[in-house]
Amino acid sequence: MSLNSSTTFFYFIKLVGINIDTTLDRLLKILENPIRRKIIERLSQEPNYTLQLAKELGLSQQLVAKHLKIMEENGLVKSNTQSSPSGPQRKVFGLAKSLSITVNVAPHLFKQDIVFFDLKPQARQMPETHESLIKRKDIIEDYPDWKDKLKPYAQLLSDIDLKLEMLENNRVHLLSIRNSIMRDVSEIIQKIRDANARRIFHLALDEHDQSVRRISQTLNLREELVKQIIQNIKRDFETEFFE
Repeated sequence: MSLNSSTTFFYFIKLVGINIDTTLDRLLKILENPIRRKIIERLSQEPNYTLQLAKELGLSQQLVAKHLKIMEENGLVKSNTQSSPSGPQRKVFGLAKSLSITVNVAPHLFKQDIVFFDLKPQARQMPETHESLIKRKDIIEDYPDWKDKLKPYAQLLSDIDLKLEMLENNRVHLLSIRNSIMRDVSEIIQKIRDANARRIFHLALDEHDQSVRRISQTLNLREELVKQIIQNIKRDFETEFFE
């Protein structure tokens, strides 16, 4: 399935496993550059062309063009050619994806997520708790005069941002509780002498996946070795954790 938001049939797509590793590496390589982040911020507001971006950001046109090329080659930016009223045709650039990246790091926590979400969500794809927001948006869209839309749109955005802030606060609390639990669990796992067995335990806990094949691929261990280690854990510790 394409990750281009304009063709996605679901409200969001969440990457997992090896897919998330390779995609995250590519995206972080792009986002680590402050100039590219400035360009992305401007393109998030509206599509733009190289010369105008260079003027607004106080950079050379060649430098902006170089960064745009890198981002387009990696699928984060797209371009199309438009006619110019004052000269030859020019390339106009815009963002090609809508995405959210989260990386959580703590002594007993490492979680990374990438979510691609649709630019045009529909009520039928939404949780019931969010349907009222879509309905408010639809009502404002039907206002005959665009000037009358600005204030209610601003209020709707403010309400959504407040909900996001509340969700983020809840997420931080949950991360804190999770990290506290993992600290206790880690003390238990440290009782196991075999380093590979500890790695398997941590992976199974973090990803809630006890599949031998999945563990083998992620930890780069032979499947037979993984099976043997799990059998040893079940025998030595008489635990029902591994089914």
